[in-house]
Amino acid sequence: MDIMFVRMMIPHHEGAIQMAELIPERTDREELLDLRTEIIEEQEAEIDLMCELIDDAGVAGCDEVGSMMPHEMGEMMYGDGMGDGMHDGDDDEMHDDMDDGMHDDDEMGDGMGPDEMEEMMPREHMMTHDDRRELRRAENEEFDCLFAEHMIRHHEGAVAMSEHVLDEGESERVADLADDIIDAQQEEIELMDEWQDDWGC
Repeated sequence: MDIMFVRMMIPHHEGAIQMAELIPERTDREELLDLRTEIIEEQEAEIDLMCELIDDAGVAGCDEVGSMMPHEMGEMMYGDGMGDGMHDGDDDEMHDDMDDGMHDDDEMGDGMGPDEMEEMMPREHMMTHDDRRELRRAENEEFDCLFAEHMIRHHEGAVAMSEHVLDEGESERVADLADDIIDAQQEEIELMDEWQDDWGC
């Protein structure tokens, strides 16, 4: 459970970074430009921590995990045609990678099957290929509202995953990470909710 949480959260965080990197080319709204910096710094720091957890667990290295799944796991889990982050990817290679290194090697626990993965990351929090295409093509006010909508949903997915591992996991280090993720993501969700109201989204 704990290993799978980390292995799923790394590409999930990478997805938030990829979304945030779109901001300067799509809008000049100051609050989003500031949020971009916050998201990238926060997610990169947590990815570094999760890489340490993966290495300490003695399972697949962080580079392998990063290439195992793109930023959204939903299309792989639910058969919607997976893309690599904000780009297109290779489904077969990803599925093969996912099957490797899922062992019960330490306190972080073992891997999960598809049903357990779906329980950890509910479908409603997934971003589809069409969602990503729409976001990449939007600009200005349209982009602002779409970004807030998709990032809120993305953050809610991270919160759901974190709450699940707090209930089902065993590792204290992972539990501490999950608590930090919940606190940070909830704060940004509330902020973007306010922005949506202010912007008339």
